[in-house]
Amino acid sequence: MSSQADPRGLFTHSDFWIGLSLTVFGGAAAAMAWSFDAMSRSYPLALSLLLAAMGVLLILKTLLTQTPSVHFGLATRVAALCALVLVLWIAALGFGLGFIGPTLVMQFAFLWICGLRPAGKAVLFSVLITAAGYFIFVFLLSVRLPESIAPWLL
Repeated sequence: MSSQADPRGLFTHSDFWIGLSLTVFGGAAAAMAWSFDAMSRSYPLALSLLLAAMGVLLILKTLLTQTPSVHFGLATRVAALCALVLVLWIAALGFGLGFIGPTLVMQFAFLWICGLRPAGKAVLFSVLITAAGYFIFVFLLSVRLPESIAPWLL
């Protein structure tokens, strides 16, 4: 990605718009989480408030420092590919392929798109990330993950 200082001001800076998006999205998610019952509210509310706070911090950083603005050409293509991977992952979960298999493939795709090479390293990190996610959701948070139509596969 190329970056250059943009003398036109705050509203043309890429970090301002990313920070504003994070703040609005986090605020909307916090408003939705607030309507949950007390038992279900704390985790999504904390995450959404953290997201909004990070957005505010990014806006403040943009105001206080003169960092170069980044053009979104490459980032848009990467985001589009990652969005496609997420849609395919959700579809795989919906078709009953379970959590582990689709998540391994999704993590590998994300790492590969973002430039992690060689493939063995991406596979290793995919396995570690998937195992950590499985452990956190199943053993720490007691979340039931989607079951596979073929449990002997994964």
